Amino acid sequence: MSEPLAVGLVGAGPWASMVTGPVLAAGPQTRVRGVWSRTASHANELGTKIGAPAYDDLDALFDSCEAVAIAVTPEAQPDLAIRAARAGKTLFLEKPLALNVDRAQEIVDAVAEASVGSLVMLTYRFDPALDDFLAEAARLDPFGGRGCFISGAFLGGPFASGWRLERGAVLDIGPHVLDLLEAGLGTIVAVQAAGNPLGWVSVNCTHASGATSSASMCCTAATDSKTELEVYSKSGAAIYDARRVDRDARADRIRSDLVAVARGDDRPADATRALHLQKLIAEIETQLKA
Repeated sequence: MSEPLAVGLVGAGPWASMVTGPVLAAGPQTRVRGVWSRTASHANELGTKIGAPAYDDLDALFDSCEAVAIAVTPEAQPDLAIRAARAGKTLFLEKPLALNVDRAQEIVDAVAEASVGSLVMLTYRFDPALDDFLAEAARLDPFGGRGCFISGAFLGGPFASGWRLERGAVLDIGPHVLDLLEAGLGTIVAVQAAGNPLGWVSVNCTHASGATSSASMCCTAATDSKTELEVYSKSGAAIYDARRVDRDARADRIRSDLVAVARGDDRPADATRALHLQKLIAEIETQLKA
Protein backbone atom coordinates (compact mmCIF):
# COMPACT_ATOMS: atom_id res chain seq x y z
CA MET A 1 0.00 0.00 0.00
CA SER A 2 1.35 3.44 -0.92
CA GLU A 3 1.99 6.11 1.68
CA PRO A 4 -0.99 8.36 2.51
CA LEU A 5 -1.09 11.71 0.77
CA ALA A 6 0.40 14.39 3.03
CA VAL A 7 -2.01 17.33 3.22
CA GLY A 8 -1.47 20.73 4.77
CA LEU A 9 -4.64 22.24 6.20
CA VAL A 10 -5.00 26.02 5.85
CA GLY A 11 -7.75 27.44 8.04
CA ALA A 12 -9.17 26.40 11.39
CA GLY A 13 -12.71 27.78 11.36
CA PRO A 14 -15.99 25.90 11.77
CA TRP A 15 -15.91 24.02 8.45
CA ALA A 16 -12.25 23.05 8.82
CA SER A 17 -12.94 21.82 12.35
CA MET A 18 -16.21 20.04 11.59
CA VAL A 19 -15.49 18.54 8.17
CA THR A 20 -12.26 19.12 6.25
CA GLY A 21 -9.80 18.45 9.08
CA PRO A 22 -11.44 15.33 10.57
CA VAL A 23 -12.15 13.82 7.12
CA LEU A 24 -8.58 14.20 5.88
CA ALA A 25 -7.08 13.11 9.21
CA ALA A 26 -9.13 9.92 9.32
CA GLY A 27 -7.21 8.30 6.45
CA PRO A 28 -6.04 5.86 5.35
CA GLN A 29 -5.65 7.58 1.96
CA THR A 30 -4.62 10.94 3.44
CA ARG A 31 -3.00 12.37 6.54
CA VAL A 32 -2.94 15.94 7.78
CA ARG A 33 0.70 17.00 7.96
CA GLY A 34 -0.05 20.21 9.79
CA VAL A 35 -2.49 23.08 10.37
CA TRP A 36 -1.97 26.79 9.75
CA SER A 37 -4.36 29.61 10.61
CA ARG A 38 -4.07 33.36 10.84
CA THR A 39 -5.19 32.84 14.43
CA ALA A 40 -2.51 30.67 16.00
CA SER A 41 -4.70 29.54 18.91
CA HIS A 42 -7.26 28.15 16.45
CA ALA A 43 -4.57 26.20 14.60
CA ASN A 44 -3.32 24.76 17.89
CA GLU A 45 -6.82 23.78 18.97
CA LEU A 46 -7.69 22.07 15.69
CA GLY A 47 -4.27 20.44 15.44
CA THR A 48 -4.74 18.91 18.87
CA LYS A 49 -8.19 17.67 17.87
CA ILE A 50 -7.02 15.87 14.72
CA GLY A 51 -3.54 14.88 15.85
CA ALA A 52 -1.50 17.24 13.65
CA PRO A 53 1.05 19.92 14.56
CA ALA A 54 0.22 23.61 14.23
CA TYR A 55 2.48 25.65 11.95
CA ASP A 56 3.18 29.36 12.35
CA ASP A 57 5.00 29.54 9.00
CA LEU A 58 2.82 28.93 5.94
CA ASP A 59 5.76 28.24 3.62
CA ALA A 60 7.08 25.65 6.07
CA LEU A 61 3.71 23.91 5.96
CA PHE A 62 3.79 23.93 2.15
CA ASP A 63 7.29 22.42 2.22
CA SER A 64 6.03 19.54 4.37
CA CYS A 65 3.11 18.42 2.21
CA GLU A 66 2.01 17.32 -1.27
CA ALA A 67 -1.47 18.86 -1.23
CA VAL A 68 -3.04 21.86 0.48
CA ALA A 69 -6.63 21.90 1.73
CA ILE A 70 -7.92 25.45 2.13
CA ALA A 71 -10.93 26.02 4.37
CA VAL A 72 -11.23 29.78 4.78
CA THR A 73 -13.60 32.56 3.71
CA PRO A 74 -14.06 33.25 -0.02
CA GLU A 75 -12.39 36.62 0.53
CA ALA A 76 -9.23 35.00 1.90
CA GLN A 77 -9.10 31.93 -0.33
CA PRO A 78 -7.73 33.39 -3.61
CA ASP A 79 -4.41 34.69 -2.26
CA LEU A 80 -3.78 31.49 -0.31
CA ALA A 81 -4.77 29.25 -3.21
CA ILE A 82 -2.55 31.12 -5.67
CA ARG A 83 0.35 30.92 -3.24
CA ALA A 84 -0.13 27.17 -2.77
CA ALA A 85 -0.46 26.58 -6.53
CA ARG A 86 2.77 28.47 -7.18
CA ALA A 87 4.41 26.23 -4.57
CA GLY A 88 3.40 23.27 -6.75
CA LYS A 89 0.74 21.86 -4.44
CA THR A 90 -2.46 20.06 -5.38
CA LEU A 91 -5.36 22.20 -4.17
CA PHE A 92 -8.46 21.17 -2.23
CA LEU A 93 -10.61 24.31 -2.26
CA GLU A 94 -13.83 25.60 -0.76
CA LYS A 95 -16.85 26.82 -2.64
CA PRO A 96 -17.37 29.53 -3.67
CA LEU A 97 -13.86 30.06 -4.95
CA ALA A 98 -14.00 33.77 -4.20
CA LEU A 99 -16.32 36.70 -3.62
CA ASN A 100 -16.38 37.54 -7.32
CA VAL A 101 -15.62 36.10 -10.74
CA ASP A 102 -12.38 38.02 -11.30
CA ARG A 103 -10.75 36.59 -8.18
CA ALA A 104 -12.07 33.10 -8.97
CA GLN A 105 -10.52 33.41 -12.42
CA GLU A 106 -7.18 34.25 -10.79
CA ILE A 107 -7.26 30.92 -8.95
CA VAL A 108 -8.05 28.97 -12.11
CA ASP A 109 -5.27 30.80 -13.98
CA ALA A 110 -2.78 29.99 -11.22
CA VAL A 111 -3.78 26.32 -11.27
CA ALA A 112 -3.27 26.19 -15.03
CA GLU A 113 0.04 28.05 -14.96
CA ALA A 114 1.43 25.78 -12.25
CA SER A 115 -0.02 22.61 -13.82
CA VAL A 116 -1.34 21.41 -10.47
CA GLY A 117 -4.50 19.46 -9.79
CA SER A 118 -7.55 20.90 -8.05
CA LEU A 119 -10.59 19.59 -6.23
CA VAL A 120 -13.45 21.67 -4.83
CA MET A 121 -15.65 20.82 -1.84
CA LEU A 122 -18.90 20.39 -3.77
CA THR A 123 -19.92 17.90 -1.11
CA TYR A 124 -22.69 16.08 -2.99
CA ARG A 125 -20.31 15.17 -5.80
CA PHE A 126 -18.62 12.81 -3.33
CA ASP A 127 -21.80 10.95 -2.38
CA PRO A 128 -21.78 7.46 -4.00
CA ALA A 129 -25.58 7.61 -4.11
CA LEU A 130 -25.31 10.49 -6.58
CA ASP A 131 -23.57 8.12 -9.02
CA ASP A 132 -26.63 5.87 -9.02
CA PHE A 133 -28.93 8.82 -9.52
CA LEU A 134 -26.90 10.16 -12.43
CA ALA A 135 -26.82 6.77 -14.12
CA GLU A 136 -30.60 6.59 -13.88
CA ALA A 137 -30.96 10.19 -15.10
CA ALA A 138 -28.80 9.44 -18.15
CA ARG A 139 -30.97 6.42 -18.97
CA LEU A 140 -34.15 8.49 -18.75
CA ASP A 141 -32.93 11.35 -21.00
CA PRO A 142 -34.87 13.91 -18.91
CA PHE A 143 -36.43 17.09 -20.26
CA GLY A 144 -36.83 18.91 -16.97
CA GLY A 145 -36.37 18.91 -13.24
CA ARG A 146 -36.06 20.82 -10.03
CA GLY A 147 -33.45 21.26 -7.33
CA CYS A 148 -33.63 22.77 -3.87
CA PHE A 149 -31.45 23.54 -0.89
CA ILE A 150 -33.47 24.77 2.08
CA SER A 151 -32.18 25.26 5.61
CA GLY A 152 -32.18 27.53 8.63
CA ALA A 153 -28.39 27.89 8.74
CA PHE A 154 -28.52 31.70 8.75
CA LEU A 155 -30.89 31.83 11.72
CA GLY A 156 -28.14 30.88 14.18
CA GLY A 157 -25.08 28.72 14.66
CA PRO A 158 -21.54 28.69 13.24
CA PHE A 159 -22.54 29.75 9.72
CA ALA A 160 -24.83 32.66 10.62
CA SER A 161 -22.26 35.41 10.24
CA GLY A 162 -19.84 37.25 7.96
CA TRP A 163 -20.03 36.93 4.22
CA ARG A 164 -22.96 34.53 4.36
CA LEU A 165 -25.25 37.09 5.98
CA GLU A 166 -23.87 39.86 3.78
CA ARG A 167 -24.36 38.06 0.45
CA GLY A 168 -26.98 35.44 1.28
CA ALA A 169 -27.94 31.99 0.08
CA VAL A 170 -26.99 32.27 -3.60
CA LEU A 171 -23.26 32.66 -2.98
CA ASP A 172 -23.23 30.08 -0.19
CA ILE A 173 -25.43 27.20 -1.36
CA GLY A 174 -25.91 28.21 -4.99
CA PRO A 175 -22.84 26.23 -6.10
CA HIS A 176 -24.38 23.04 -4.72
CA VAL A 177 -27.84 23.45 -6.25
CA LEU A 178 -26.61 24.60 -9.66
CA ASP A 179 -23.96 21.87 -9.81
CA LEU A 180 -26.54 19.18 -9.06
CA LEU A 181 -28.91 20.51 -11.72
CA GLU A 182 -26.10 20.50 -14.27
CA ALA A 183 -25.05 17.00 -13.27
CA GLY A 184 -28.57 15.74 -13.95
CA LEU A 185 -29.62 17.88 -16.91
CA GLY A 186 -26.48 19.31 -18.54
CA THR A 187 -24.76 22.67 -18.64
CA ILE A 188 -26.88 25.69 -17.68
CA VAL A 189 -26.71 28.35 -20.39
CA ALA A 190 -29.24 30.89 -19.06
CA VAL A 191 -30.83 31.80 -15.74
CA GLN A 192 -33.80 33.93 -14.70
CA ALA A 193 -33.88 34.78 -11.01
CA ALA A 194 -36.29 36.35 -8.52
CA GLY A 195 -36.40 36.75 -4.77
CA ASN A 196 -34.21 37.84 -1.87
CA PRO A 197 -30.82 36.22 -1.11
CA LEU A 198 -31.56 36.57 2.62
CA GLY A 199 -35.02 35.11 2.11
CA TRP A 200 -36.13 32.84 -0.73
CA VAL A 201 -34.59 32.75 -4.22
CA SER A 202 -36.15 31.05 -7.23
CA VAL A 203 -34.19 30.50 -10.43
CA ASN A 204 -35.43 29.19 -13.77
CA CYS A 205 -32.61 27.51 -15.70
CA THR A 206 -32.20 26.69 -19.38
CA HIS A 207 -29.79 23.86 -20.15
CA ALA A 208 -27.72 23.27 -23.27
CA SER A 209 -29.50 19.91 -23.59
CA GLY A 210 -32.79 21.74 -24.17
CA ALA A 211 -34.07 20.81 -20.71
CA THR A 212 -35.40 23.42 -18.31
CA SER A 213 -35.34 23.35 -14.53
CA SER A 214 -36.08 25.35 -11.41
CA ALA A 215 -33.87 25.94 -8.39
CA SER A 216 -35.00 27.02 -4.93
CA MET A 217 -32.52 28.35 -2.37
CA CYS A 218 -33.09 29.49 1.20
CA CYS A 219 -31.01 29.53 4.39
CA THR A 220 -33.47 31.37 6.63
CA ALA A 221 -36.31 28.85 6.85
CA ALA A 222 -37.08 27.44 10.28
CA THR A 223 -36.83 23.83 9.13
CA ASP A 224 -34.47 20.91 8.95
CA SER A 225 -31.99 21.13 6.09
CA LYS A 226 -33.13 19.60 2.81
CA THR A 227 -31.24 19.19 -0.46
CA GLU A 228 -33.02 17.40 -3.30
CA LEU A 229 -32.77 16.95 -7.05
CA GLU A 230 -35.50 15.52 -9.27
CA VAL A 231 -35.47 14.95 -13.03
CA TYR A 232 -38.34 13.87 -15.27
CA SER A 233 -38.83 12.36 -18.72
CA LYS A 234 -41.50 10.60 -20.74
CA SER A 235 -40.20 7.29 -19.44
CA GLY A 236 -39.90 8.04 -15.74
CA ALA A 237 -38.29 10.09 -13.00
CA ALA A 238 -35.22 9.97 -10.78
CA ILE A 239 -34.82 11.53 -7.35
CA TYR A 240 -31.71 12.32 -5.31
CA ASP A 241 -32.23 13.08 -1.61
CA ALA A 242 -29.05 14.24 0.13
CA ARG A 243 -30.52 13.53 3.56
CA ARG A 244 -29.85 9.84 2.89
CA VAL A 245 -26.12 10.34 2.43
CA ASP A 246 -23.73 7.77 3.87
CA ARG A 247 -21.28 10.16 5.54
CA ASP A 248 -18.53 7.56 5.91
CA ALA A 249 -18.74 6.63 2.23
CA ARG A 250 -18.68 10.30 1.27
CA ALA A 251 -15.62 10.96 3.42
CA ASP A 252 -13.88 7.98 1.84
CA ARG A 253 -14.64 9.35 -1.64
CA ILE A 254 -13.32 12.79 -0.72
CA ARG A 255 -10.00 11.29 0.35
CA SER A 256 -9.79 8.96 -2.66
CA ASP A 257 -10.60 11.72 -5.14
CA LEU A 258 -8.02 14.05 -3.63
CA VAL A 259 -5.37 11.35 -3.95
CA ALA A 260 -6.44 10.70 -7.56
CA VAL A 261 -6.18 14.39 -8.43
CA ALA A 262 -2.75 14.61 -6.79
CA ARG A 263 -1.66 11.69 -8.97
CA GLY A 264 -2.78 13.48 -12.14
CA ASP A 265 -6.36 12.30 -12.67
CA ASP A 266 -9.32 14.61 -13.28
CA ARG A 267 -12.56 14.85 -11.30
CA PRO A 268 -15.73 16.81 -12.15
CA ALA A 269 -15.51 18.96 -9.01
CA ASP A 270 -12.45 20.99 -9.98
CA ALA A 271 -11.56 24.69 -10.01
CA THR A 272 -12.71 25.17 -13.60
CA ARG A 273 -16.17 23.84 -12.73
CA ALA A 274 -16.28 26.07 -9.66
CA LEU A 275 -15.45 29.09 -11.83
CA HIS A 276 -18.32 28.24 -14.18
CA LEU A 277 -20.68 28.03 -11.19
CA GLN A 278 -19.35 31.36 -9.88
CA LYS A 279 -20.26 33.00 -13.19
CA LEU A 280 -23.83 31.68 -12.92
CA ILE A 281 -24.02 32.96 -9.34
CA ALA A 282 -22.80 36.39 -10.42
CA GLU A 283 -25.53 36.57 -13.06
CA ILE A 284 -28.18 35.51 -10.56
CA GLU A 285 -27.04 38.08 -8.00
CA THR A 286 -27.01 40.80 -10.67
CA GLN A 287 -30.59 39.98 -11.61
CA LEU A 288 -31.71 39.99 -7.97
CA LYS A 289 -30.17 43.42 -7.41
CA ALA A 290 -32.02 44.76 -10.43
